[in-house]
Parts: sequence; structure tokens; C-alpha cells
Amino acid sequence: MNKSTILTVSVAALALSACKGKEKHEEKTVVTSVDTASVAVVTTQLKGVPWIDMASYSADLRGFEDAILVTTAMGVVNSVAEVGRSVGAGQQLCDIESDRYRVQYEAAKSAVDANKAAQISSKGEVDRTKANVEAGSLGKAALDGAVAQYAGLMAQGKAAESQMLGAKKQWDDSRCLAPFSGVVASRLINRWQSVGAGTPTLRLVRNDRLEANFTVPEAEARELKVGVPVEFFQLDEPEKVYKGNVSSVDLAADSRNRTIGAKVIIANAGGKLRPGVVGRARLLRKKYTDAIVVPSAALLRQENGVKAAVVVESKVHLVDVELGSAQGDSVQVRSGLKAGQKLIVQGAFRVSEGSRVKE
Repeated sequence: MNKSTILTVSVAALALSACKGKEKHEEKTVVTSVDTASVAVVTTQLKGVPWIDMASYSADLRGFEDAILVTTAMGVVNSVAEVGRSVGAGQQLCDIESDRYRVQYEAAKSAVDANKAAQISSKGEVDRTKANVEAGSLGKAALDGAVAQYAGLMAQGKAAESQMLGAKKQWDDSRCLAPFSGVVASRLINRWQSVGAGTPTLRLVRNDRLEANFTVPEAEARELKVGVPVEFFQLDEPEKVYKGNVSSVDLAADSRNRTIGAKVIIANAGGKLRPGVVGRARLLRKKYTDAIVVPSAALLRQENGVKAAVVVESKVHLVDVELGSAQGDSVQVRSGLKAGQKLIVQGAFRVSEGSRVKE
């Protein structure tokens, strides 16, 4: 819309009158036009639309059961399972001079068996001696001796059982027995290597089900609950979505970065997912039937906050807005805008409060 400003200027013109010979002042009107053009913008009338508030967080995969096996045995590695091998619970995964440890275990077990036989015999002797003492054929000292011998055998038996359990543990560790069914994810020892007690041997993971671990900022964790549906996808294959549900949520926030940890169990049919892979966990926070959703490019991000430019009677008004979740180029506006308002979606960066615009 144009405005014209009329400027009236008095001009003194000196004219000679042929007939009168007098000076005469004349007034002339000069009209100058000054245009103050309106800014051309594109607007849209806001209306409520359905909106699904989805949040996405970085997540790393771990085996539902994930263990690094550590041996108590010492010796030379005769064999070790290959990475990627599927194994059952209790299956042998390595051999660290296991024959030697088997012999030690069998000897310890024989000592326990012998002690148990001696205890049975000694207990029988205690019972016979007690009967003779009660019959008066033996003195009480004989019974005390029999009881002491039996008690000594019981103490020896406990020590023998402890030694047997230790020998059994070393024999098991010398064979790297799998504590659960899974897949050998990595091996930490090699054949012919000499290892000592406390050496990590292999990493075993349960691969049919994996666990995605992710953290959520404390301010966004209000809707994070056990059972909430979650979609997991790998960064290099975003179109392939694996579905699961939140299985656990930490009760306390991390004091360092104010985040809440959560886990989701994901079925891994076909074993395509691998533990250690980093992806994204996307979860539904809330569904809206009447949300205000605007293009991200329509928002003005300023030092004092995010604003939106609305048009009222051809004039611009900047309003503060609170943003919700984003999907692609669209952003939910939680407050500051309402249905029926005209929002500038193109050209907002060229206007300011009070600017006149033409649509």
C-alpha cells in the first residue's frame, strides 16, 4: 500500500510586469511522491492437526545376556572357539591344559568320597560305643574319643569339599564353559598362549534377544515408563525398524548430566543385529488430535528465545513460542500460537514487530 506526501513550497519569482513595472510574488505547489512499500510474505492459516510426539535418542546394543569369561586356570591354551560360533549352555569353548585340571578335580573328589565313607564308619562306631557305655561295658572316655574322631572327620570333610569345589571351578574355567546359550562375540586369548589366573578369555552374548541402552534428558523423562513402545534402527539402515518395549527405567537421574537411563529388549530374528552397534531408539511420548504444527523455517530463533511472526490486519506481531517435538522439517508448537492465526511461513526473516506486509 502506497502513501503520498504532499510538500508545498513557496517560490518567490521575480517578474517584470510590462504594463505595471512592479515586482510580484507567485506561489507554486510542487508534489513529491514517497513510497513506503509493504514486505511481500507468504502466510498460512493455522489449524489443529493430528500429531504423534516421537522422541529419538542414541542407543547402543548389548546382548540380553552378555558376559566376558575369566579363567582361574593357568597354563597353555590348547584350543579356543572361533568368533561367531553358536553354543549351548555348558558347552566347552576353550582348553587350557584341561586334562591336568581334570586329574586334580578327580583326586579332590576321591578325597571327598573317602572322607564320606570314613564319616559313615565313624558315625557307626559312635553309635556302638554309645550303646556300650549305656550298657555299662565301656567307660564314658571311650565315647568321648569316638565322638572326637567323628568330629575331626567332619571337619576334614568340609575342607575336602572346599578343595573339590575349587578344583571343579578351575577345571570348568580351563574349558571356558558357556554359562548360557549364545554366540561367541570375541575371543581374548589365542592358541598356544600362556595365560594366568584372572585372564579374560572370551566374550559370550545371547544373540536372539538384544538390549538397547539409551538415556533421556531429565526434562523429557516424564512419559518414560516400562512398557512404552520403542522402535530401534541402525544409522546406516534407518528403514529397517526393530520393535520392542521399555523393559526398565532407572529410578535416579545421573547427577553429572541429569539424564535417566532406560533399556528396551529387542528380538533379533535371524541374528542381523550385532552387540556393540550404535543406533537410535525412537519412542512414542504422546499422541495429539489437535496440535499446532509449523514448518521449522517459519520460526525465528533469536537470542531471547524462539519467536513466530503472525499477521493481524496486515501488520506483523512477533510472539514467543514453546516448541515440542520435531519430525523432519515440521515442529510442534506447544504454546504461543493457536488455530485461526495467520503465520508467516516465507519471508519472516525480513520483517520485524509492526512491519506492514502484503500476502
